[in-house]
Amino acid sequence: MDFKSFSDWVRSLREASKIYPVLVEGKNDVAALRRFGIKNVISLSGKRFTDIPDLLEGRSEGAILLFDLDSHGERINRKISELLRSQGFLALEEYREYLREAGIIHIEELGEHGKG
Repeated sequence: MDFKSFSDWVRSLREASKIYPVLVEGKNDVAALRRFGIKNVISLSGKRFTDIPDLLEGRSEGAILLFDLDSHGERINRKISELLRSQGFLALEEYREYLREAGIIHIEELGEHGKG
């Protein structure tokens, strides 16, 4: 997916999140996305990774992975991506890749990039 701007990214994510839940690390990430009108966001805080496929079962055929782009977020992303794919779910990572290209490391910092 090719996003022309941050606003384009937000609009696309808003639409995609109607179909696929957005997985993030914590409640501050959920709050940051909600400020842009993105709903259907699930925080992994307090959840076991192995429970994630059960959360999606019967609800969606995959999830948008939107973990931080620091070393901790990279580890989580890799583990969740492998887990979802091994269980037959889609692990959508293009929204995260846009943030990498834009130099955004932490999801909770999205508010600093203006309203979508």
